Amino acid sequence: MSKIVGFYDSGIGGLPYLAWLKEHSAGYSFRYLAESRHFPFGTKTEPEIKAIVTESIGRFIESEHPDLIVIACNTASVTALAALRQSYSIPFVGVVPAIKPAVAISRKKAIGLFATNKTVSQIYTQNLIDTFASGCRVCKFAMPEIVAFVEKNIFNATQEEIIKIISPAAEFFKKQDVDTVILGCTHFVYLEDTFRKVLGSTISVIDSREGVGNRALDLLEKIEDHDSDGHGDKFFVTSKEKMPGNYKGISLRYGLSFGGEI
Repeated sequence: MSKIVGFYDSGIGGLPYLAWLKEHSAGYSFRYLAESRHFPFGTKTEPEIKAIVTESIGRFIESEHPDLIVIACNTASVTALAALRQSYSIPFVGVVPAIKPAVAISRKKAIGLFATNKTVSQIYTQNLIDTFASGCRVCKFAMPEIVAFVEKNIFNATQEEIIKIISPAAEFFKKQDVDTVILGCTHFVYLEDTFRKVLGSTISVIDSREGVGNRALDLLEKIEDHDSDGHGDKFFVTSKEKMPGNYKGISLRYGLSFGGEI
């Protein structure tokens, strides 16, 4: 029977990561848990986020028995990943800003980090910069309001609305004369195509889907095959009463059946 891969995010931000893994693998089943009850994380303290994530992941494991979980949220990863690894025995893959890949492709050694307030201010993020980008100029720009825009409107928004909300970030990075911009929030991946157009062909835009996906594949290969009820790919929420977006419709877009509440 197939191994089960779990994904967790504050909302729909992790779905492009799930889609990447589905495209580059075969024989796995997928489960997705959106933290609808506590969306968004940006208004929470770090202890609150750690408690929320740890408790929800516990229910997720008990319900769906995943072999591996991708914490497809930068904020949850840098805040709660260590606690999750201490609390549960299954492997976890976190998502952090793609600082190292950005350094590798930047010609000017001038990089932009586009993320939420929590991610750009995290000590963990600064440690990544100090470790991999000490010889680079890293320009940070935070727009937490984009998370709610994506969660509630991305599949109904016009191109003009998307351009309007990303324009402040695009103008900032152009003025800073960077040649590479990192999408440091999983929700921002939904804006990638339009962001590329607004920035222009001289600025590269990258995210961490490939790195996260390859890490997950490496770990999954090391997990022994076993009997499981892994048929079907499903999307769950932590509260059916609090769903910021059209989760039932969005789950179908990604080939997932809506499984309700965990």
